[in-house]
Amino acid sequence: MAMSLIHINGADLFVEEFGTGDPVIFTHALFFSGRMYERQIERIAARYRCITVDWRGMGRSSKPLGGYDVDNLCHDVIGVADRLGLDRFHWVGMSVGGVTGIRIAAQMPQRIRSLAIGGASAEAEPIEKVVKYEKLLLDGFARDPASVVDGLLPILYGEPFRADPLRADLLARERELILSNDGPAVARASAPILRRVDIRHMLPHVRSPTYVFCGALDGANPPEKSRTIAAGISGSLLEVFDGVGHQPNVEAPGLLADRLLEHFDRASRATP
Repeated sequence: MAMSLIHINGADLFVEEFGTGDPVIFTHALFFSGRMYERQIERIAARYRCITVDWRGMGRSSKPLGGYDVDNLCHDVIGVADRLGLDRFHWVGMSVGGVTGIRIAAQMPQRIRSLAIGGASAEAEPIEKVVKYEKLLLDGFARDPASVVDGLLPILYGEPFRADPLRADLLARERELILSNDGPAVARASAPILRRVDIRHMLPHVRSPTYVFCGALDGANPPEKSRTIAAGISGSLLEVFDGVGHQPNVEAPGLLADRLLEHFDRASRATP
């Protein structure tokens, strides 16, 4: 394992690398960090070079005052890839990580060897949802972050996971990971992500082998959002995980690791 801070576009981005082989860049969801893929990387790093990037404002990256629009997030990760000498790589992105992956695959197809998109939406958020979440994050995180996080848990995790006593410690760990965020930084980061533009017009321009996955109980981006993405990308594969919410990486970690390995292997055969 190697860790580094890479200065890109006015931010210090925390990057971790595991394993050797063809490179895979993992990008995470809002409120989290590259650590969300720990269970998958345990398996995948035996055969692939796994690289996680913490978005600016989250995880162990710096918390600048600006630069959180989705276009700039794309530039951040491409800057990291350039600094690491990666011309072409597999991309795994959940939620906003999936949105950025779609944009890069459509606009820089030569960079993306394959695309895996989890629990994402290519559509702009309804204004009612934007207002609700901005108020929650801007006001709530400042006053009572614990209650905000407790309100987010049913959106982020399916009921079978939350109700399972055998996974109570894991849910508590997830809660602490979210609470460890810098509240003002998360509020700054979330506003432009919530106000992102519709990118459905980009879907037909994605030519990389694509695997779209989501949980059947996803409370943040319901399965129809993933179905829209899969329908718009020619030749893509769609899988909906039964009994799983917005976080298949935690709720079905082994299954997701298996599916990602199958996807990378299939894509590598198709695009040597």
